[in-house]
Amino acid sequence: MKKWLFMFIALLFIPSVSIASTMTATQVNAIIGLLQAFNVGQAIVADVQRILDPQLSQTTQIKQSIDPPISLPDIPHHVSVVGSSYIASNVGYDLSYNTFAYPSIGFNFGIVGITGGKAFVHNGRLVSEYSWARFGLGAAPTLYMNLNAPYGSTVIGHINGPKSCVLSTATSTEPTACEGYNYGYNAAHDAYSYTKSSGVSSSLWWLDIEEANSWSTNPAVNDATIQGAIDYLNTENIRVGIYSAPHMWQEIAGNNFIPIQTIGGKAVPIPNWFPIGIMNRVGAINACVTDTGFIMGSPIWLIQYETSSTAVDQNVAC
Repeated sequence: MKKWLFMFIALLFIPSVSIASTMTATQVNAIIGLLQAFNVGQAIVADVQRILDPQLSQTTQIKQSIDPPISLPDIPHHVSVVGSSYIASNVGYDLSYNTFAYPSIGFNFGIVGITGGKAFVHNGRLVSEYSWARFGLGAAPTLYMNLNAPYGSTVIGHINGPKSCVLSTATSTEPTACEGYNYGYNAAHDAYSYTKSSGVSSSLWWLDIEEANSWSTNPAVNDATIQGAIDYLNTENIRVGIYSAPHMWQEIAGNNFIPIQTIGGKAVPIPNWFPIGIMNRVGAINACVTDTGFIMGSPIWLIQYETSSTAVDQNVAC
């Protein structure tokens, strides 16, 4: 039997549709029960119920206007961090002074180490590695330099300026914060001079801040060393980012240090680059979204990962 025929049968019990609005709940339920007794489909019963009970129909319309239809959310996609030198989700590699097997061409970006593991020591493979990095499809080559506090043979001649410091006494083995600043400033100057003489350049440099290098037990010395390097590079219009891990940064720089930098007379944040700790690209991309920078107010630009213990370090851009 046709759907509307059942509705017609139901309406025979009502003098007019207008009267339906005055029917009691008992009368409505009686008619609905009659239809159900004839094994009428649920869709037909619902249509008749809407005719017999306009209040029900009005309530349903109001609810729909308040609660719009539920739809599944779009799969989230990662977007580039504002101002980043890299394209979001792109994959690149970083090469150090002891990298000899270069990844195949077809990568998105390359980052090359200037130093040989510590300040004032040069990477003899810089030119070769930089030439390889220029094949990056998504970004120009960028650079990084290792940094450490003023200890060892590289201190001589590198802590006397640009600031005038009260130098440590001959019996003291610990540098002052002022000496740390000068050392960091001159270490960056030395690295920059090496790149310039090698025909290598980049508008973005990363400072490699790791526990493996020598740092003072006094965070003020370390903070000054880091800030000195940033200040010099800013004079060359180079933006600086920090490569470190949260626990290393806290151990070296302390809890409250927020380095500053100025490019073109404008203060800009210092991006963060997280070291190895994730074993695949998907995990690295997720970390871009879920992790927070180890420097307050700093964006995460890169997450480093490796697919095996012998692979060249890979990085995903946030």
